[in-house]
Amino acid sequence: MIRLSGLRKSFAGIEILKDISFTLDAGNVLSIIGPSGSGKSTTLRIITQLEKADDGSLEIAGHTLFSSVGGKAVYASPDEERRIGLKTGLVFQSFNLFPHFSVLRNIMEAQRAVLRRSKEEAEDKAMQLLRKMGIEDKAKQYPYQLSGGQQQRVSIARALALDPEVLFFDEPTSALDPELTREILKVIRELAEERMTMVVVTHEMHFARAISDWAIFMDKGVIVEEGRPDDLFGDPKEERTRKFIASFDD
Repeated sequence: MIRLSGLRKSFAGIEILKDISFTLDAGNVLSIIGPSGSGKSTTLRIITQLEKADDGSLEIAGHTLFSSVGGKAVYASPDEERRIGLKTGLVFQSFNLFPHFSVLRNIMEAQRAVLRRSKEEAEDKAMQLLRKMGIEDKAKQYPYQLSGGQQQRVSIARALALDPEVLFFDEPTSALDPELTREILKVIRELAEERMTMVVVTHEMHFARAISDWAIFMDKGVIVEEGRPDDLFGDPKEERTRKFIASFDD
């Protein structure tokens, strides 16, 4: 589903990502862990087209978004970029809901604008997803009337409404207290059980170990170590990985 190779990215002359490469099969879950500033979120933003790569290549569901030509990332045509973009969905840590739209309209809007669905189709899809998230009764409310956990569930529903083939989560529980965190992790676990292809950037170590098919530890813009979750979390080979994981067990 995803084949990323040799990804590089710099900001203001400082290299943030250095030769990031990984693959992800359909139906699998990849967790990416690492300290703040390690490049995790930038990697997700490049894959979901919120940032441009400097170099490297990326295929999503067999379609090439960019490839390396002469040491630079050359992107597909704008039409192809848009088609590839529809294959991915991103759930932000800060919810990013439209405050002046109701919950229902937040989930309908992109369906109408991007997929050109009718109002009836978009509303049916939105209500279906709200039921799935357990917040059907919040459809007419506005984001400020919801708890953080409910807002994040709306964000997940909004991402799913566009029928992505891969769903990305960027620290989806970082703004939530422990009780609300459990709510969101339950939703992600249920999606994993349905074999939704996902990439999850998280600091929830035990959750990442339980839910993932593969895990990556990043630090200072490089992949320090990767492997099966039981190996990476239970018996890491690199000293830097061991110290990072141990810091969550103190």
